Amino acid sequence: MSGESSDGGGHSHGKKRPAGLPKNEKLVWDVLASTHDPLKAYEILDKLKDKGVRAPMTIYRALDGLESKGHIHKLEGLNAFVLCNHEGPHMVQTFLLCENCTNVQELELRAVEADIAPAVKAAAFQMSTARLEIKGQCQSCAEAA
Repeated sequence: MSGESSDGGGHSHGKKRPAGLPKNEKLVWDVLASTHDPLKAYEILDKLKDKGVRAPMTIYRALDGLESKGHIHKLEGLNAFVLCNHEGPHMVQTFLLCENCTNVQELELRAVEADIAPAVKAAAFQMSTARLEIKGQCQSCAEAA
């Protein structure tokens, strides 16, 4: 189910678009906000063709900008992007990925971050991001099985 509105700005996540984004980042953020499904770069491009966006590099630059600001996350296992559901950037990101449907849920696990950060520091390593992708079945798919 995609809660897309006709203006492309339907914010079904209930999150307000971050202030001060460049035009292309606003467009990409709005597309991601219009659905709960993770989207690949070319799926975003398809949704923005009617807005005059035709170059894949435009999408990739906007995705890079949004990710570096902590507004979205790339799910490596799906090669797709979702909005961040936290306020502001965070170093440890945890996701539940349903292997049957497109359901993705971001969890806030402060204990995981509290355990990882000191261990990484003790190893004399400077962490930029840690992403944990937990694969399995969402409740709906498990009940349907």
